[in-house]
Amino acid sequence: MKKDKAPAPAGDLDWETLGREKREKIARRALKEHDVDALVGLTLHNLLAYGRGGAHTSPHTMRGYTTGVRQFLAYALPLGWRRMLDTDTDLTIGYIRHLEREGVKAGTINSRRSAARALYRALRWARVISFDPFSDTPRAQDHEDRWAKREAYSREDIDKLLSIASPDERRMILLGAHGALRMSELTSLTWEQVDLERRVMTITGKGRKTALVNLSGPLTDALAQVPKERRQGRVLPWHNPKSIRFLLRGLCHDAGVDYTKRQVHGLRHAAATMLLDQCGDIVVVARHLRHSSVSTTEAYSKLNPKKVVAALAGFDEPAGPLRGGKTEHVG
Repeated sequence: MKKDKAPAPAGDLDWETLGREKREKIARRALKEHDVDALVGLTLHNLLAYGRGGAHTSPHTMRGYTTGVRQFLAYALPLGWRRMLDTDTDLTIGYIRHLEREGVKAGTINSRRSAARALYRALRWARVISFDPFSDTPRAQDHEDRWAKREAYSREDIDKLLSIASPDERRMILLGAHGALRMSELTSLTWEQVDLERRVMTITGKGRKTALVNLSGPLTDALAQVPKERRQGRVLPWHNPKSIRFLLRGLCHDAGVDYTKRQVHGLRHAAATMLLDQCGDIVVVARHLRHSSVSTTEAYSKLNPKKVVAALAGFDEPAGPLRGGKTEHVG
């Protein structure tokens, strides 16, 4: 007698092929049995099918949602899986307050809230629930000024790093500090995207938006040092974000440059601040960083408090008494 084929692990299910009744049954069973892998798989399927990024959702976003769903379930399931089926917001608000008590920063809390909300959205798609408790669960309030978070490497820091960098490391630093590339853009950049003759790169960034990025002279020179026969595949030899982080942290240590709170993204911030110092035009900086709104770029204009001090020091002293020594009062 032919044995029935063993069911596939719930985390490996092809949710797209399941009928409504089947996916509801499996999702409900995953809650009862605390099958975290199945619930993560359900969430990611729903994200790829119905999320804003769709099938083009980046691996970085997928990793973030995976971690966020797991963290929420680690909090929620021990309290009883039926709590997740309640229509009130006690569980979800309790989760936000739990993170606040743990000292998690507001930005991270809101990222975890987004991941947990995606789980509930997937459970609605599976017809396990019909409500969204996070719709009435407020986002964490961030009381820190936006500009205070954007720590950038200074021009002197970049020079120190470049002075000890290998050719490959130099290209990485300049792609971040002059090209303003994000981590995912650094690791995925290919030579097909680079046009050295026109001195531009074609970059597809957040929201799958594609734009031309101009190359600085030093960045053009660093890229041109690679022989033509080697200009195939990816520009940098490091394709894992962890490798880039480890590399830059080591360079900062050797060069005597502070890595804390700057990390790799601080190179992009350096591009913004140095370009703003160079040209003084925030619109130019916004275009180079590919910001959809200049208001996002305005935060970089506040990064250097010395500019405020210099501006105040430049105020003219009063010219003296007006009209024959009498002081005029303006109402």
